[in-house]
Amino acid sequence: MLETGHSIMPTHKHRSDSAVPAGFSGCRRISAVTLESDNARWWGPGWVCSYRGWMPEWAPFEDVDSRAPGLVVGVTTRTPEVSWASFGSDSADGGPLLSSSLFYVASVAKQFTAAAIATLYLDGALDVDDSVRRWLPELPASWDGVEVGHLIAHTGGMADANPVDVAAGWGVQSRFTTWDRVGIIAATTPVSPPGAVHRYSNHGYVLLAAIVERATGANFGEFARDVLLAPAGMTSSRFVDTDGPAPVPGWSNGSRRIDIQFTCCGDGGLLTTLEDLARWNHWLPESRLAPVMLTSRPVLPDGSLAHDAWGISIREHRGLRIESHGGSIDGYLASFVRFPTEQLAVIVLANTDQFGVANFTGRVEQLMDSLLNDRINRSRPPWTQTHGEALSD
Repeated sequence: MLETGHSIMPTHKHRSDSAVPAGFSGCRRISAVTLESDNARWWGPGWVCSYRGWMPEWAPFEDVDSRAPGLVVGVTTRTPEVSWASFGSDSADGGPLLSSSLFYVASVAKQFTAAAIATLYLDGALDVDDSVRRWLPELPASWDGVEVGHLIAHTGGMADANPVDVAAGWGVQSRFTTWDRVGIIAATTPVSPPGAVHRYSNHGYVLLAAIVERATGANFGEFARDVLLAPAGMTSSRFVDTDGPAPVPGWSNGSRRIDIQFTCCGDGGLLTTLEDLARWNHWLPESRLAPVMLTSRPVLPDGSLAHDAWGISIREHRGLRIESHGGSIDGYLASFVRFPTEQLAVIVLANTDQFGVANFTGRVEQLMDSLLNDRINRSRPPWTQTHGEALSD
């Protein structure tokens, strides 16, 4: 919960490299305190910030310790404009997390990998029925039946990625490239027939990024920047295989600082902000990619539709369609959820893994339900208006 009795910092005291949008409601600065728990040391001072006023819907996150690494949460509707709040600091120097803070978003990047493939498909540069070995002949003959579409839908029959990566000696702070990872994948064999089983696969999306590079002759991040990020207005975002600002550091188990070193793309690799993901949320459904990515779902052998394809999971919540994907890696958590019929999206980015995936997901769902209750009950003004007292400047 918010602490009382501490000074309120004016917006002009924010770090100069943090862009503060017009209409910013202010940040509450928490006094510098060092907390220790299970040998984990936190830092101070801390921050709680909001833009466009404080909303009761932020309640699932109010217990986040604002003196520690934390998260930024935002809600957006028909336009890229976003209402947001943040809890916690971006680094040990105590700067506030803002909607412009750069995060590593892990598997949220998969929809961008799929969008790159969809772009090439629509341009006629490749086909989803292509054998993966057409583009990656270094894969052994045991991969002959695996098609690009199988990788998109997580039905390529691939083995679990984690044991393979661990056996290679790679962790979140290791240095390795997309093609380094293709090399270790090439030493594996599918464990089930392609198309038979839906099995979530990080390695499948690494291979998709490699296919993009083979088909275009560009590195993945450059291609994604030119055909996806730039058209969507995501000017602060980049992939880790291109040069640019570093993200806010992640913190694992409260005490271990995480600085991303690898340049592998596909299953992850995107550095982005809350503001830029709001722009993506606005751009993708209106783009030429939407009929491919948001409408078509592969059919599994049992006749059911693959709920997770094109980097986006499609399901129902309270009778409403949800298009979503989460991301988790040591030091970072992310969630991107869109309700297309409600023209509503929720974005949460964290520079800590202290919540755990299940707890983090539960908090996001509490926020979603609160927003939906507003819409269903109509007992208050629309959530897009300011609720309650804004934090003082």
